[in-house]
Amino acid sequence: MFRRSVIYAALAVTLFIQSTFFAPVKAMAQTTGTRDVVMILPFENTSNLQEYNWVGESFADSLADLLRVPGLVVLSNDERELAYQRLGLPLTAIPSLATAIRLARTAGATLVVLGTYSVTPGQDKATATLVGTARVIKVNEGRLMGEVMPDGRWASRIFDFGDPLTELQRMQGRLAFDVLYARDKAFPFTRNEKIAQATKAPQQAFEAYLKGKLTDDKEKRVNYLKNALKIYSDAKGGAVYPEAAFELGQFFFEAHDWKQAAEYLSRLQKDDPHYTEAAFYAALAYNNQGNERSALDVLMPLTPENSKTPLTSVVNNAGAISLQASREEKNTKERDSLLSQGTRFLKRAADSSAQDDSIVRFNYAYALFLSGKYQEAAEQLRPIIAADPRDGQAYFLLAKALEKAGQTEQANAADDQARRFLPNYAKWQTEWQKSQTVSNLTVRLRQVFNRSDLPSAQTAEGERVSNPGSPQELLAQAQQLYQDGRDEEALPILRRVLTLEPTSAEAFLLIGRINQRLGDQKAAISALKTAIFWESKTIDAHILLGRIFLELGDRAQALAYAKSAIEIDPNNQEAIGLLRQVETGGK
Repeated sequence: MFRRSVIYAALAVTLFIQSTFFAPVKAMAQTTGTRDVVMILPFENTSNLQEYNWVGESFADSLADLLRVPGLVVLSNDERELAYQRLGLPLTAIPSLATAIRLARTAGATLVVLGTYSVTPGQDKATATLVGTARVIKVNEGRLMGEVMPDGRWASRIFDFGDPLTELQRMQGRLAFDVLYARDKAFPFTRNEKIAQATKAPQQAFEAYLKGKLTDDKEKRVNYLKNALKIYSDAKGGAVYPEAAFELGQFFFEAHDWKQAAEYLSRLQKDDPHYTEAAFYAALAYNNQGNERSALDVLMPLTPENSKTPLTSVVNNAGAISLQASREEKNTKERDSLLSQGTRFLKRAADSSAQDDSIVRFNYAYALFLSGKYQEAAEQLRPIIAADPRDGQAYFLLAKALEKAGQTEQANAADDQARRFLPNYAKWQTEWQKSQTVSNLTVRLRQVFNRSDLPSAQTAEGERVSNPGSPQELLAQAQQLYQDGRDEEALPILRRVLTLEPTSAEAFLLIGRINQRLGDQKAAISALKTAIFWESKTIDAHILLGRIFLELGDRAQALAYAKSAIEIDPNNQEAIGLLRQVETGGK
């Protein structure tokens, strides 16, 4: 079952289009020199008008996107919910200041954004007004964001907002800008850019989506969400509102309407925030319809062979469904291919899962059994039986594996236990005696997606997985475009890289190279300095800066960067050549 809450639901309207924010001429530096992690809590409705509770969710939802800039990691709503669960707090709780700090520390956040608002109804919806305040807690200091006054006192900063309710998204854009500017005066984006980002989704679609998430009335929920999808599609030339599609898919999955669940969950694309979870449940929905091929189609993109940290629940299901499909396949070559694929997936899942993961081990044992590796299958089954001595299916499969391995005495002992704990033993045994098969056995699928398996926003650089659409893959695409001279095509991809990986020195270096080639020296200098800020030993950035300053006639700066390049690598020929060029007065 999916986790739900009325107030603190995991909403995510990821309308973040990076090109809105990373104009090539803008500086990307983060002058604070720190990388903060921010948790955003839904704002509290103080007006006692419950029909406006969705507004509080909308602040948490929008700010999660609007505050995602270089130097600031924003925890997802799923990560926020996990923090609530770890502290044993109900998701509907409005935390006190002290509890908010505890939540932040549990999730590893250094900043917490929280606020209150009230709505004054008008004669109609268009005349309702909203006013409120927001605060930012500096977790490590245990106080509100602010500044030191000339007399030495600390002045906390309160962020006020207010406007007609119809201007809600614009309010959120202005608030995001004010928070970011208060944190860093060198923040490189304008208020209008933040407002433009905040209003990417049509207001009516945004409101309908949030109301659909919050209502307990099933009929209203479906109507709100379908309305959100339609409004968004009409305004965006047929585009899918991913968050509304995801929520609608969840609703139909819980109702066991597998056809509609698969339809809506399959609409999400790989760049959408809930794509992985949607694909997981779409596969289950397809499988419940008896459509293993479609189930595998949606799971396969989530199981890259080069992944060092595979999602165990996804890989297990991909492997188990492959086994299931192989049993029903008539073509020998295709059947063998599916069996090999399933075995490969399940081995990866077994290698990466906990030692007591009986679901994975059972499926892997079955794959080994079908592959004729009976002794290895038995080795996988024994820990399962040790953990659950009443597992009749495991006993039966163990008995047959041992029988095939020639261990008659042990096989008989396991078979005796299978008789005791397997309700359909007679049916299974009859099939075995006739055909030496165990087609009555059912593979074991994970039914619940474990969100904690997903990489955290704070995952260390070396632990990041290279998946389709990952920063690594996008950067490689941009580098190829740059080498082909297609600079205008490379820049949007690099901006997408910085959306996913705001501290990518390689991306900033390539932006610097492109701007230098385009003749925009100011933008090139800004990007190259930012590359050095995030990775001081990016020698190519030092060298290119030296060349640019030499071209501009600033020999002092050129010399400084030439020397810093030599310090990084005394044997680098480009650095040596640059230093010689500066010292001899050439250009």
